[in-house]
Amino acid sequence: EDLAKYGAVVSFILVAKGVLGFRECAHIVRIAEETGCLIRLISGKKIGTTKSILSLVNLEIVPNKSLVLSIHGAKNEEAFREVVKVINGETDSNDA
Repeated sequence: EDLAKYGAVVSFILVAKGVLGFRECAHIVRIAEETGCLIRLISGKKIGTTKSILSLVNLEIVPNKSLVLSIHGAKNEEAFREVVKVINGETDSNDA
């Protein structure tokens, strides 16, 4: 995929503080849609992107699991702040 069309990119190594289940992954997909960014999570040899909610769910992110968060797009800082809240379990994904 041509990631250059998204422009700027930020990448960080994080440790999950919560579980990324279907609701949390749906929330991350919504953040990507609202910011126009492509969000990728990498855990071990698995890669999940906001183009496929199941690819995110299949990462099986649980507390204390390390991952790489990569956000491509002009609003990457805004997307980063929101995604980190989800990864840290700081949002109520029930209203996602």
